[in-house]
Amino acid sequence: MENFIVVLISVGFVIYNIYRNFQKEVEKSKSRRPNVRPQTVPVETYKQPLEKVKHKEEKKQKIKSVYAPELPAEVIAAQERRRQSKIEKPIPLKRIQEVEQEKSDVEFDLRQAVIQSAILDRPYK
Repeated sequence: MENFIVVLISVGFVIYNIYRNFQKEVEKSKSRRPNVRPQTVPVETYKQPLEKVKHKEEKKQKIKSVYAPELPAEVIAAQERRRQSKIEKPIPLKRIQEVEQEKSDVEFDLRQAVIQSAILDRPYK
């Protein structure tokens, strides 16, 4: 019984010291910086006159329209052949349908699968 009272007093003393240190830290933090929200800095917007903006857009359009890449004759001929082959030979849908039929032709027998699983994974090795 005497040990119990000593332990209880020492635990109470430790809890009191923790609380007192916590209160000191709270007071220090309040003195360091009061609760003031940081003020946002207004952003200055730069407004260009519409004439300058339109002038820049016109320059960009002129530059884009002036450039025309020169392709070799072989490249142009190859492109034409590809276009012609696409037009003449569209992708046959029969192939896609045949593949789907082949997938559906596979039969699955649950009874046979359970038997084979039991044979392969024997419980008493």
